[in-house]
Amino acid sequence: MNHFPGWMLESAHSYLKAAELLDAQHLPHVAHVNAAIGMEILLKSFISIPDQHQGTTGETYVLDKEAIKTAHKCLQNEGKTDRSRRVDWHDLLTLFHAVPEQIRCSLALDSQEECFEKYRSVFTNSRYPYESTSANSSDPILMRMLRWTLANVVGYHKERGSQDAFIVSYIAKQQAGPGDA
Repeated sequence: MNHFPGWMLESAHSYLKAAELLDAQHLPHVAHVNAAIGMEILLKSFISIPDQHQGTTGETYVLDKEAIKTAHKCLQNEGKTDRSRRVDWHDLLTLFHAVPEQIRCSLALDSQEECFEKYRSVFTNSRYPYESTSANSSDPILMRMLRWTLANVVGYHKERGSQDAFIVSYIAKQQAGPGDA
């Protein structure tokens, strides 16, 4: 990977913060959906390609759709996705498998595969709670997993030399510890 998607990480962090605030306001369902969006962005940061303004704070991206389609086919072959089901661009398990294996191992994400499978459809199936097909439950596990994964991803990019402002400030806040920043 030649780019450091700081803007995507910052966006995932914003959704995490929103989820935490919503959870504190006793809105666990909405917090759960926000945590799913944050995780989706975080995973997509590894399967995105800069398309405009490369190397600037306004860098934008397109998804490597072939990587996602390949992951979807692998899940179909393993029986983890129905063969008649189309690619769901929000499916956390598919996005997880689209992340290169070397990166997943480096981040210890493989240890979380069951969680990605459990929460794979939160955004798709839970964002409209008034629909009869909507999932009616939520829990804080996805939010905790997002917090852990975000810290690992930021560290991963820092170790590879990123000087992105968000990554540098995130590391500085983590090193300062709670109450110091």
